[in-house]
Order: sequence, then C-alpha cells, then structure tokens
Amino acid sequence: MSESSLPIVVVGGGFSGTLTAIHLSRRLPEKPIILLEETGEAGPGLAYRSTDAAAWLNVPAAKMSAFHNQPLHFLDYAREQLGEGVQETDFLPRHVYGGYLKRCLEDEQERNPLLQVEKRRVHDLTRGDSPTTARIIFKDQTALDASHVVLATGNQGSAFASSLWADHAKPARSHEAISTIHTGDTVLIVGTGLTMIDAVLDLDRRGDAASIHIVSRNGLLPRAYAPPSPTPAPDLDHLPDSNLRRAVRLFRRAIRGHEARGGDWRDLFHEIRDATPSLWKELSAKDKTRFLRFISPFWEVHRHQCPPETYQKIQSLLASGKLVQHRGTIVSIEHSGNVIRLGLASRSRNAPTRWIEAQHLLDATGPARDLQVIADPLIQNLLRRGFIKPDAHRLGAETSADYRALGRDNKPSPWLSIVGPMLRARYFEATAISELRLHAASAAKRIAQAVNPLEEVGTEEALHEVI
Repeated sequence: MSESSLPIVVVGGGFSGTLTAIHLSRRLPEKPIILLEETGEAGPGLAYRSTDAAAWLNVPAAKMSAFHNQPLHFLDYAREQLGEGVQETDFLPRHVYGGYLKRCLEDEQERNPLLQVEKRRVHDLTRGDSPTTARIIFKDQTALDASHVVLATGNQGSAFASSLWADHAKPARSHEAISTIHTGDTVLIVGTGLTMIDAVLDLDRRGDAASIHIVSRNGLLPRAYAPPSPTPAPDLDHLPDSNLRRAVRLFRRAIRGHEARGGDWRDLFHEIRDATPSLWKELSAKDKTRFLRFISPFWEVHRHQCPPETYQKIQSLLASGKLVQHRGTIVSIEHSGNVIRLGLASRSRNAPTRWIEAQHLLDATGPARDLQVIADPLIQNLLRRGFIKPDAHRLGAETSADYRALGRDNKPSPWLSIVGPMLRARYFEATAISELRLHAASAAKRIAQAVNPLEEVGTEEALHEVI
C-alpha cells in the first residue's frame, strides 16, 4: 500500500480524539480516518459516559459547544433533546453531553464514510516501512500501518495510584466500589476536587454512608460558578511574563480593585484564560516549580468551579456533620479486617498524627499527569522506545508547536502527534472543553497541511497565538 493511501489513525475516542477525527475528516474528506476506541463507543469518553442523571456538568450549556465557531451548537442539541426550556446558564447532566458528542461523530460519519470507528486496543507503536509512517500494534499482536497517528488517550489512572497505599483505595468513579458500601458505613475519600464532589453527591443520594470524610493536603474545595458581572474586567496586559512573584501580586491587586468596583473575582480568571499558555511558557523553570508547589492548588479550585447548587449541597453536608473535611499529609494507611485506618500529619511539627477510621477508602485525587507512573502498556512502550518523553514538571508529554511528539532525542516525530490533557506540559491549561476543542481543531489543521500542503488555511478556529 502506498504511503498516500495509508489512513490517519486517532488513538482514543474521548472528547479530544473524537473532535480531532471530525476535524481531520472535514479537512481531508478523501483520506481514510480511523478512530480507535477500545470500548467501541467513541465520543463520550470516561468523562461523559455516566448514565447517572444526577451527575452534572460543571460548565453552563452555552459554554460547552464542541466547536468554537458554533458557540450554541451544544445548546441547540440540548434543547432538541430536553425541550426549548433549556437556558444558556443551565447545568445539564453529563450523559446529555456524551450523547451530543456521539451525535457530532455520527453526523460526520454520515457526511464522510471514510471516517470509521474501530473497537481495538492499541498496545504499541513503531515506525512503519518508511521513517514518516507508523505501525500500530494491537493487543492481539495484529498490526495496522498509518501515515500519521494522533495520540488522544486522555486522562489515565490517578495521582494516588503511584503512592505506597494505592492498593487500599478504589476509584471514586467506580460503580462497583460504591455498590459495596452498606448502611451505616463510614467512607473516606482522598482528594477534595471535582471528582470528590461527584462521589460525595452520589453517596448522599444513595443514603447508605453514615458519614463521609474527605482528605487533602491543602483542604481546598472548588468554588461555586457565577455568571460574569456587568462590571468590565480590567486589562491584564501589564502582568509580567517572567516574574511569578510580581505577576501574582499584581493579579491579586487587580482582583481587589475589580471587586471594589462591584465586579467578581471570576471575571479576572476568565479574562486571563487565553493568556495562560503564554504566561506559563515565559516562566522560568524555577518559577514553574514554585507555581506548581505553592499556587497551583489555589488556582485549580478557583479556575475549575462547580454549579452553585452543587456547592451549596456540599456546604450543607459539611454543616450537618455528615461530611467531614480534613487537611494534612497522609503518612500511613493500615487495613485490618474491614476497617481502614488512615494516618494524617498536620503541617505543625508538634501536632500528633491524627487517625481516621472507615470501612471504605475511595480515590478521588484526579488524573495522573506523570507519564512515568501511568500503568498503560502503550504509554510505557512509547516511553521505552523514546518516541515520547515527559516534561521536567511531570505535567504531560513534550510536544512541538505543531503538536508533534518530542522524542528522547528532543526531535519532533514525523508521524506522531498528541492532543488532549497531555498538552498540559506545553500549555498548562489543557483540561476544559474551551481549550481542548481549540487544540483538536488546530492539531487537525497542522496534520492536514502536512498531508496536503496545498490545503487552504481557514480562520474558522480562534487558536492560541502562542502555538
């Protein structure tokens, strides 16, 4: 088979993989595009596959379009499915968004039969017969040659999975783990972010747990979402790109000034959003380390908010005593019979270790970022072969400006690109739909241009200027 007739293969059928495949199909309508998803259901991915009608999105409907140039695309779908009463500011169930992504893919497949979804698990990637092609090795040891591969495997594993005590915990999103909780049991959850909130609300709805304890090093909870205030946000162009201490000081001063004029602090987090990749890129390695250690926990709970109703429910559970929050560092976990004892050290050196007992320990620490600890054969094989490499701060995979994976030799791969959360290494922000949709569209454009240099570059996507 000639190189020009080989398909482009996207590995991973979650949001980023699905959107990249759709954009590739639109830009290269005569090129076979194969989307590989081991579950067979491309579109929803892990984040939006839930069938729980009470599991909500954390962003209003009007901001969840998969396409930047069609801002109400998801809202129109939601109104079609749920009725015209759906408002732009409504927070909708996750499964509705999963259905939306499936519809987007199905619509594109109807337009272009060369876009195919295959239920197969990729075990390894190697170079193909030429230096610019790839060979995909599946779990059953069969192979497929491709002109280009897009790695879109999404979030894998958890940050807690590499700890000494990971074997004691079960994933907070696991229905099997939740189903083992009996009436009167005490549940202990490690992590206090959005994953924890979903788990706590699920446990509360079921009504079995007598009490729920949540633990994290900083004891921070996500803030509640609020719509933009009518007060214009100040210009943030004065923030220095290469001085973290001064930038943080000026940003806090801008927030105080904006709130004094009747604005909301969330307005400034929205205002700085597009500039975040540029600010991150310009920071020194030392300042990046400082940011991740001291500022990132606070940034995350302000940046990634939850629905107001959800926030109020969590506060109500805390006030009632059913939900108990702990702050400290885990120093020990012991398992005796059906009781788990977790030792928690406070920041004060003189304070004794606190012990929390529970019948169940759930891991809600969020996704693992460090490629070295992700227990996925494909990722580990790519690392072993030197086709990808982790960044110095262990946020994801190193990439070039055109999304090509940087190998151990620090050279961009001619046949492997990366989209999705692993882009945090370069952009820091690669978590929310608003960023991921831009990266998917931009990566598809770059790949299409490489395949067909005569392809005209459109302006349909407002892409980050830093890439």
